Amino acid sequence: MSDELQAALRELPQATIIDLHGDVTSFADARLHTSFDNASARGLKYIILNFGGVDYINSAGIATVISILSEARGRGQQLLIVGLNDHYRKIFRMVGVARYAEIFETEAAALDKATDQTSLETSALW
Repeated sequence: MSDELQAALRELPQATIIDLHGDVTSFADARLHTSFDNASARGLKYIILNFGGVDYINSAGIATVISILSEARGRGQQLLIVGLNDHYRKIFRMVGVARYAEIFETEAAALDKATDQTSLETSALW
């Protein structure tokens, strides 16, 4: 039995975080795209996908993540991924997701990346 995906946005100064809970399958496609669109509309460069509340991801769910990665790149934004267990971290690396989105052990590490990069970009403007 699958758990319907729930997605909640958290807005921070340096990134928007999408907290995911439930299963990432084909049934989650619309919700995940809508959540990404809402996060993207905020206009920040960094969007963090937090998989900490996800127990199951199938191939259709990975395809959705890849689709969102492509959309983010087209919008000049970058996805950072956190909260994957060892199994899914390995799969994301095997299918090439890690070439386009950095995978972090913790949310704090992803936020550090977003903060450091945002600071560098701001200082480059001066």
